Amino acid sequence: MALRLKQKMMVLPVVAAAFLVAIVAVTVALGSRTRAASERIGSSLAPSVSQAQTSRAGFAALHQDVGDAVALHAVKQQTLDAQVAELNKGLAALRALPDVDGPKLEALQGAFARYWQEASQVVALAARSDAAAEAALGKLEPAYRAVHEGLESVTAQQEASQREAFMEVSSLHGTTLTWVLVLSLGCILALAVATVWLLREVTAPLARLTATATRIVREGNLSLAIDTSSQDEVGELARSIQTLMTRLGSVPNTLHAVVTELTAAAARLNAASHEQLNFLTSQSRSLTEASSTIAEIAQTSGMAASRAEMVLKVAAQADAYSASGQVSIERSAEGLQQIRARVGALVGSIGVLSEQAVHAGEIIGSVKDLADQSNVLALNAAIEAARAGEEGRGFAVVAKEMRALSSQSLQSTQRIGKILLEINQAIRETVGIAEGDSQKMEEGIEQVLASATTLKDITQVVQESSQAARQIVASVTQQNAGITQMTEVVTQLSEMMSDVVMATSNAEQAVGQINTSLGKLQELSTAFRV
Repeated sequence: MALRLKQKMMVLPVVAAAFLVAIVAVTVALGSRTRAASERIGSSLAPSVSQAQTSRAGFAALHQDVGDAVALHAVKQQTLDAQVAELNKGLAALRALPDVDGPKLEALQGAFARYWQEASQVVALAARSDAAAEAALGKLEPAYRAVHEGLESVTAQQEASQREAFMEVSSLHGTTLTWVLVLSLGCILALAVATVWLLREVTAPLARLTATATRIVREGNLSLAIDTSSQDEVGELARSIQTLMTRLGSVPNTLHAVVTELTAAAARLNAASHEQLNFLTSQSRSLTEASSTIAEIAQTSGMAASRAEMVLKVAAQADAYSASGQVSIERSAEGLQQIRARVGALVGSIGVLSEQAVHAGEIIGSVKDLADQSNVLALNAAIEAARAGEEGRGFAVVAKEMRALSSQSLQSTQRIGKILLEINQAIRETVGIAEGDSQKMEEGIEQVLASATTLKDITQVVQESSQAARQIVASVTQQNAGITQMTEVVTQLSEMMSDVVMATSNAEQAVGQINTSLGKLQELSTAFRV
């Protein structure tokens, strides 16, 4: 089964993806095993080796301390008990690790218990400075060797397991690198083979097809052979180009005949358009002259209309001014009437004020009489106080003060009377002036009303003149509108004629372009060889 171009182009990424998946799978599988071995070393083997070595060193130190207790008679029971507890704790932790031989550790713990039982007796004898301590220490040697050999065996076993685990990790790492290298080389080789295959199956046919198409374009030879043996999209493209070349083979002859007919028709069309262009040019010139004449008439009519509008504006302004003047005079008359009324009211108020001043003078006279009476009463009181002697001295002082107050009241009353006389005199003068101004104001109001009547007559005359000016402006405006319409019609005709002339000229140019294109088609029809 032949592969399509899309399928052929997918070969390279599919091969690369397959090898990449294989490399990832090998790396993951071997990596998981390597990680498991590394975790076993870190979590079990290395701690067990370290703990076994620590226990072995602790046991040697404990046995040395027991010997020192016998030889030096210096027993440190607390130190020995702490060392024993630490060793028991270490052996229990070592037994709890998963990669340690449980039965062997159990036997080792039993041997250590027996050793410490015997060592405790030796330490007790040494504490009492008993001579049998030396002999007991000699009997302790087999128990010591049993525990020591057991610790050596456990340590050696765990170290051997750790070395095996490290060798397994190293082996797995080497295997991983080997597989990755082999798969990488296989991927490179497969990609090289696939690339050569693609060059032969895709690039070479495309290159041959491109070379043939380039020769057809350069030489114009439609009889060249095209390789159509490929069964993919490149082969379909080659077969389509071959079909196109077969169909194009019949185009040059047909195109040559059509070009000949079109050339003759274009020549006839060019002659007719040239004659029509000459006729339309003369018509456009006549319309242009008529348009210029009507434009001058329109300009004159527009000037008349503008001047008539100016007259109308002036008349309207005069009408407005006269109307506003009449309104202003009427308002002035109303204001003067109001001023006359207010002046009359003012004269009346001043008369009332004069009467009130007279009443105030009468009241001041009464106050003066009261002051005189108070003075007489105070004098009588002083006389009576003088008659009373010492008992009337206080009353005499009051009478004296009353006389002083009555004197002051009399003086104040005289001053107020004087002021009232001056106010009375001023009021009389003001009344005289107000009456004179009121008379003059009456005369001015009469003159203003007479002027208002005259201005009303002038306003009526101005309104009649404004109406006549409006009629004149309406007539001139109507005449100007007719001339404007005529100008627009002639202008439109001139523009339409210009458009027709332009269209005819464009048609003549188009005919020239058609002749040029026909020449190019003629050259094109002779450029191909069948």
